[in-house]
Amino acid sequence: MRRIYSVYILPCLALLMMIAAIVQSGHAVAQNKIVWRLQNQWLPGNQLTEVVDDWAKRMTAMSGGRLEIQMLPAGSVVPLAQSIEAIKAGVLDGHVSYPTLYTGIDPGFAPLGDIPGAFDSPYQLVEYWYYYGGLDLLREAYSRFNIYTIGVGTGSFEAIPSRKPLNKLADFKGLKMRSPPGISSMIWEKLGAVPVVMPLTEVFSALEKGVIDAADNGTLSYNDQTGVYANAKFTLLNSMHSNGAFDISVNKAKWDALPADLRSMLELSMRDLIVRCIVRVQMDDAIVHAKAEAQGLKLSELSDAEKVEYRKMAVQAWSEWAKKSPLADKVINSYTSYLKKTGKL
Repeated sequence: MRRIYSVYILPCLALLMMIAAIVQSGHAVAQNKIVWRLQNQWLPGNQLTEVVDDWAKRMTAMSGGRLEIQMLPAGSVVPLAQSIEAIKAGVLDGHVSYPTLYTGIDPGFAPLGDIPGAFDSPYQLVEYWYYYGGLDLLREAYSRFNIYTIGVGTGSFEAIPSRKPLNKLADFKGLKMRSPPGISSMIWEKLGAVPVVMPLTEVFSALEKGVIDAADNGTLSYNDQTGVYANAKFTLLNSMHSNGAFDISVNKAKWDALPADLRSMLELSMRDLIVRCIVRVQMDDAIVHAKAEAQGLKLSELSDAEKVEYRKMAVQAWSEWAKKSPLADKVINSYTSYLKKTGKL
């Protein structure tokens, strides 16, 4: 009897104890699980949505299930420009958004989201944001709303889909074009265009109906993935007009409540995410570029002389924009300091 007990019963008891421990551990994880609901800037079906959705899944896996990040489509909870108030009020835990959307709250958000004409490469944007103080400035700007920015991302230089040929700066005169609020609109006006401020989600319909002739909208591949080339057969590439930065930010109290290891994991993950975004966009752009002729898409690019002229106009616009608020002045000075230190201005 003693032998049967030791050979069969004891191992069974040990197994039952292990199962009980696992179940108890699972209950503890379930009870301590943190769920964040973040509203995205983009609708499903494009590369940045896919990369950010993948980031959310990887964060859940890396945390061992302790943190679940749920990504919600653009506008599914509140209009895009209202996400700051929604996060502050606890309606959302966070967002993936562009700071330019909040230009109406403070003009300083405009250059934080996009500084037209500044960069010659998306990797210069990485350099500025993570090594020359850009991230600290955005965190400061959001802090009055009890929001903490985990990090930023970008794609690459945007293209300009158009219903009309765009080969030189003079072609923008009289052009009705979608523009984000802020410095971009100011520069387009200087070029004689007629900026129409609207969210990215309305561009397809506006081009289809002829409400606009062109759009300061997204990268070559983003525009392809969102279908805008069905109504715009001309595209200007690499015009320096935009290499915007999006942010992933959350309610500050929710951030502070996270264990220290999860906070470190999230912040470090953003360095990886920004590179993933850039590489994914460049790969997708190359595919669209290769098939452009076959689908009747006509590509063009400004000459080097025209790009120099655009940058001169942009620098003038930065100076004017800096006068709009103390934050705007601080941000513009930060950018120009970076560009001078690195020999780009």
